Amino acid sequence: MVVDFFKRNRFDPERGRLRTYLRVLTNARIVDMLRKEKPLDHESITAGGDALAESLPAESPEEGRSFQQALLATLIEVLREHIPLRQFEIFEMVKLKGMSPDQAAAELGVQRGVIDNSTYKVMSRLREIAASPEYQEEYYS
Repeated sequence: MVVDFFKRNRFDPERGRLRTYLRVLTNARIVDMLRKEKPLDHESITAGGDALAESLPAESPEEGRSFQQALLATLIEVLREHIPLRQFEIFEMVKLKGMSPDQAAAELGVQRGVIDNSTYKVMSRLREIAASPEYQEEYYS
């Protein structure tokens, strides 16, 4: 059954990820079903301005914060896999827990420069991960 599905729909892994392909395919099927159920009223859209956009609920501030928190949590999980444990520990103390660099240096028994250098490297790596096409496509499209 699954093999027949992919043969009929011609999934090409070189063109994109399976998750994206399935999302686009599912959205297209849903739109087709909605069009069959209720025809679009063109007059309400053209006469009333952007009636369709007005009928959609606005994103609440809580939804925006939840989205940002989910994105940050995902990026931090990926970051953990790509940096040394000691660097992540420093990043967690300074950036996530809000500890001052001097306090972190004293607690870990290292010089302040080590804290600053590690924090800089981790933040650079986090920016690289966030700028990767995978996350740009996943969260901003």
